Amino acid sequence: MTHDPAPIRSNDAASYTAMARLASRNFIYVICALFLTVGLTLIYLSFSLDEYQILHSETNAATALESRQDKVGNVLADNAFWIDAFSYTYGSINMPWAFERDNIGPSLFSTYGLDGVFIIGPNAATRYSIIDGELSDTVASEWITGDLPALLAKARRKSTEDEIAYAYFSVRGTPAVVSAAVIRPDSSYDQFDHLSYLVFVDVLTDIKLLVIQEAFGLRGLKANLGNVPDARRPQLRLQENVGEAVTLQWESEALGRSILNKFLPMLFLLGVLVAMLVKSLRRRIIHASEMIEAAQRALQISEQRFKNVSEAASDWIWETDQDQNLTYLSERFTQLTGLSCNDWVGRPLSELLTYNTTKLVSAAKHCNVTRRKPMLCEMRDTNDRLHYCQLFVREAWVGDQLQGYQGTVCDITQEVEAKAHIEYLSHHDALTGLANRHRLNHYLNDRLKQGLTGDRPLFLLALDLDRFKPINDTFGHATGDLALQEVANAISRCTRETDLVARLGGDEFIVVATDCRTYEDVERLCQRLIEEINQPIRIDGNDVSVGTSIGIAAAPYHGLTAEDLLRYGDIALYEAKSNGRNLFRFYEPVMNERIMERRQLEMDMRQALRRREFRLVFQPRYNATTQKIVGAEALVRWQHPTRDLLSPACFIPLAEETGLIFELSDWVLHEACLNALSWNDNVLVSVNLSPLEFQRNDLVDRIAAVIERTGIAPQRLELEITESVMLEDATSALTMMNKLKALGVRLSMDDFGTGYSSLGYLRSYPFDGIKIDRSFIMGLDQSQSGEALVNAIISMGHALALTVTAEGIETAEQLGKVVELACDQAQGFYLGRPVSPMLFRQVVEEMELS
Repeated sequence: MTHDPAPIRSNDAASYTAMARLASRNFIYVICALFLTVGLTLIYLSFSLDEYQILHSETNAATALESRQDKVGNVLADNAFWIDAFSYTYGSINMPWAFERDNIGPSLFSTYGLDGVFIIGPNAATRYSIIDGELSDTVASEWITGDLPALLAKARRKSTEDEIAYAYFSVRGTPAVVSAAVIRPDSSYDQFDHLSYLVFVDVLTDIKLLVIQEAFGLRGLKANLGNVPDARRPQLRLQENVGEAVTLQWESEALGRSILNKFLPMLFLLGVLVAMLVKSLRRRIIHASEMIEAAQRALQISEQRFKNVSEAASDWIWETDQDQNLTYLSERFTQLTGLSCNDWVGRPLSELLTYNTTKLVSAAKHCNVTRRKPMLCEMRDTNDRLHYCQLFVREAWVGDQLQGYQGTVCDITQEVEAKAHIEYLSHHDALTGLANRHRLNHYLNDRLKQGLTGDRPLFLLALDLDRFKPINDTFGHATGDLALQEVANAISRCTRETDLVARLGGDEFIVVATDCRTYEDVERLCQRLIEEINQPIRIDGNDVSVGTSIGIAAAPYHGLTAEDLLRYGDIALYEAKSNGRNLFRFYEPVMNERIMERRQLEMDMRQALRRREFRLVFQPRYNATTQKIVGAEALVRWQHPTRDLLSPACFIPLAEETGLIFELSDWVLHEACLNALSWNDNVLVSVNLSPLEFQRNDLVDRIAAVIERTGIAPQRLELEITESVMLEDATSALTMMNKLKALGVRLSMDDFGTGYSSLGYLRSYPFDGIKIDRSFIMGLDQSQSGEALVNAIISMGHALALTVTAEGIETAEQLGKVVELACDQAQGFYLGRPVSPMLFRQVVEEMELS
């Protein structure tokens, strides 16, 4: 007997339907809550990630500009606060020293990327310009748009503190960092009305910004003048109290926004799919269950993707409870620190990171403040190595309930160490590692504040190298740098750890000896220094040798301030060099008097040309046979208002040392040629040239200008050149002489026979004549060997088709010998002393009438 199955009751079906409806509603509620939570979390983390990226990029932008400015500032200070720079640019600029020898030249463009280098006079006039590594006539105030005088005034104020000034200006519509410093010999020199300024211009070009962009990850970095209202891109505003504002802008990677853009559409599509599943839930419960499982799998993939993105960031993420005990550490924590997440979860964050717990709570409350700053903290990795970090924090809320704190940690150890290295460089010389001028001044001031007595004096030794310049000229600056390093090592070997050794720039060194008790102790130290520095230095297979001169000042005997000691040391150093070099001298008050006398003479000479105090006299030159005037040598005298008539020996060396020789030479050339125009056309005028004039590339242009202004026939102008010109730079001298010959002038070698290789020069250089030195003429009538030597010189000159002149004829016998040996011309007191232009003109006129 069989039984039919019991029919399903309608109320059971209704209950199943109600349960399905209830289950579907509950399911919808759960899904909606889940989607809302995931969406809000994704939005929150995306915005947080973008905010952190912007803050991190602002730090990178500021670090990049500071690092570049510090490097340019150090180079500017080394070049401006350098006595060589003052010596070769004060009065007139020595172009071979500045540009051709690359002391202030094209390497500033190739090495440091400086677009413009200017030397600006105290009257704001541009004296020297280098644009893109090439000499230029560009005026700084026309090339740079901005209040340049204000920057120069700021540089003048900072000069007393051995500092530079910088500001942001515009160069051809492009933002630029313009740095300026006063060119002065030392910090005690306060004659600012006569000092020039060295100005470096670093234009923020697209290429430079691209380098910064690649180095610091600032994509699309741009620099704009003034404020940029576009707030859609991250920006950093820079401005000094002088100049304009510069705003840096770059493109944010917007990693969080990118994540948001990728996942929101997925969540939306997933919601549509779930809605379709819910709609068919009544008919296909099983199918709906499978779709829910598929949705859960998709959600897991989404969460895994988010996790992968968060762990790929350069920082590690942390979370704590309200008591700041760690509740979460991202896997990136282990990768960056080597520490285990499990070992630290549950422990206080303050054990992991060294920070102020109270400040963390305050920082979390103000996390939404614009341009918030991260907290600085420290931690140690598994190797107990100290790391410097930035800690970002914010409060973690669930609804209106504070759950704890969360944030990220960024390792900035490399940046901190880089800043520490920059700080070291600001107190030390980059080439030798010795203390620099800034460190020296701080050290001296600290020691002098402690008080000094006769029992515990302090001795300052100012050292300047002898024979160093030929090393640079012969072997190049690289060899010169190696020689300076060896000298620095030699000085360090001679001093004690308690002494301070500093390099002020160029070949100037300072030793502050604190353990010497007596003058005898210092003398022994100086002798050791001289002997050690005089040892040959082996560099790249070449033996180079330098010496040193030392000036010594003592506290409390000579002064009680750093400025006085440095100044007195320089004065004593100058005295040592003047007495033959490779010596040491203690400062004495009488030295200061001599320096002041020399400076007064220099100041008088600067006014002498304007006051028309210089005079020309002309010494006749005769045909040796007929004794008719064939020319005259122009000789300069100084009618000093208080010292009477001064000979060239009293002021020409000073003029060469101060650079006034070029202005004086131009005057002599011009006056000599003007006077020659009133003579017979067959009479030559002879002018002596200083060897320094061959070290500048404007000599030919200056001679051409004199010829053009005066209208003299070029063949009537004879330029007398000493052999030292060829010894200094033979190749350059030959090039210059060929250009002079192209003008049509005559060239004569003066003081022939006193050098080491005059014959070689006569065969290689385009001379028209030679002048036998008076020392040979004096021995002409005293011995047969003297006569034979003069005869050989005359024969050699004639063999080379040169006009031979005997100078220094003082007796009739000497003249007779010269005529007998067939010398072409003669000159000397016996024939005619130097006379005024008027008297010489009368002599020439009388000769024409006779």
